[in-house]
Amino acid sequence: MNKLVVVLLFLWPFTAHAETKSFKLDPEFMGASQLVFASESVKGHEVLKGWVISGEGQKYNVPDVCEPEGGVAEISDAYVVNGKARYFVFTCSWSVSHPGIGLKGIQYETFIYTGSSFGSLKKETMLSGALSGYEGSLEEGGYSYAWYVVRDIASKKIIELERGKTDDSLTLARDIALVRLKSNDYNAVKAYLEPVRMSQLLKGSPINNSNVTIYNDLGFALGQSESFELAYKVLSEVERVSPDRMVLKLNIADVLWGIDKRKAGVYYKEYAKLMREAGKERLIPRRVLERMQ
Repeated sequence: MNKLVVVLLFLWPFTAHAETKSFKLDPEFMGASQLVFASESVKGHEVLKGWVISGEGQKYNVPDVCEPEGGVAEISDAYVVNGKARYFVFTCSWSVSHPGIGLKGIQYETFIYTGSSFGSLKKETMLSGALSGYEGSLEEGGYSYAWYVVRDIASKKIIELERGKTDDSLTLARDIALVRLKSNDYNAVKAYLEPVRMSQLLKGSPINNSNVTIYNDLGFALGQSESFELAYKVLSEVERVSPDRMVLKLNIADVLWGIDKRKAGVYYKEYAKLMREAGKERLIPRRVLERMQ
């Protein structure tokens, strides 16, 4: 299965009856603009096999198959990433459910290839492993997250790994946190922006005028996940660098409301004052007016 043998296909008999799923590759990968996967029964269980279609209509096997360890396999996404090399990426996923030992979630396995021709495709094992993962409950009662499944995030992670950067950059960390926040996954935000990661980010990228917006976003995300003390630590540093940011006053007030309501009231009043001075009094949130009393 793992041999990188690519055969030019003129006909795949099973595709006439198998359910297929196709992806448009934009940018193209070595002239191929379309990727198609179809299910096939192998030794009594279903696997997904894929092929790419070149601009001339020629078909070439994808080297690996999506072979789940139980469950029904699906192709989550497939795309091309341009870095120093051009990477062909697809992610296979399947449900994991073992109630007796507390496992329930989704396993993601990502396959990443480079090469100068379909006959010389090389699987990038390190990159593939770094973007694969399990998201769901664990046997010991914890929870695991797969941070690099979303295409935009995965693409950025590939570029960072290509450059030798194993720890997530500040901008990538912000993107991951905001994606989870957008889906109201507050536990994921708290798990990702845990104290050790935040310390690494602050050490590697100290707060300055060029990144205060990013740290303001991270502080906001921490506050939404009810990591109030860590959120206040971050936002107070943002305030030290850029004290006149209007939205920052509101973010700090909301965070402090969870740990020090008296101090929060001071910030709510400052925020309301700035909004009035800017002619935006009608846009002041109701909670601000209620909490500043």
